[in-house]
Amino acid sequence: MVVIRAALALLLAPLSSIVLAAPARAPDGGMGQRPALAKTVGPKRSSTSVKKIRPQRNPPVELFQINTKETFMLRFADERGRPIQGWQKRLQRFLRCHHTNTQHRINPRLPHLLYQTGRHFAGHRLEVISGYRNPKVARNPRSPHKQGLACDFRVAGVANTTLRDFLRQTFDHVGVGYYPNSLFVHLDVRKGPSAFWIDYSGPGEGAAYSGNPHEDLRTGKVDWYRPATGERVSSRAERAESIDDLMESVVKGRGTSAKPGGDASKSAAAAQRLDQPHTGAPN
Repeated sequence: MVVIRAALALLLAPLSSIVLAAPARAPDGGMGQRPALAKTVGPKRSSTSVKKIRPQRNPPVELFQINTKETFMLRFADERGRPIQGWQKRLQRFLRCHHTNTQHRINPRLPHLLYQTGRHFAGHRLEVISGYRNPKVARNPRSPHKQGLACDFRVAGVANTTLRDFLRQTFDHVGVGYYPNSLFVHLDVRKGPSAFWIDYSGPGEGAAYSGNPHEDLRTGKVDWYRPATGERVSSRAERAESIDDLMESVVKGRGTSAKPGGDASKSAAAAQRLDQPHTGAPN
């Protein structure tokens, strides 16, 4: 018997060391499988690389002629920096006298100033009122418009006061004329010192120059003043042989002054001699 018991003990010993693993319980208490480990998923890589958007080189500036309804995209080089061929002749036609359809050479500095202005007010087109003027329309032989040196324009969506200040503060050797009761700002290129003047007349009216444009800006008179009916330019302006003479007097601080009670017909004649442009009025 002792031998038999020893033999059974030897047979049962290995079985006692075997441990049956219990199945894992699900969170709800039921029987389930162990959850699989989540795989880490990284961001998907696009088959094509993302290109950075670079600003356009030498973007064009849009010019719009309000009288002919024509559009001109002004720039001097393309995206690669290659010069644009023939832009001078195309611009010369665009800035032609809209009264006579005649063309004239445009001083190359003028379109560069227009381009710089357009780039400063990016996203806003330049609306041209007048470029070149034929002698049959503008009688003054020394008018900058008749020499392809001047442009009357505005910037869509930008106040003329903002345009006026930008032109005066940015460019040298230019003439800037401000017309608070009209719809544009005058810009011309010149070799001499810069000039600035204010003409309070409205479209089709005789010129009414400020006697001291800088003082009018300082006091705020330029924001509210409107000349009375029949108000005329000064005798100094009436005797001026050209607009350059008048502008030179403004630069030197003499200026002109408007005097009430004058002859309206003489006022209109003086405006023609000075060749001050007005929207819709041939000068």
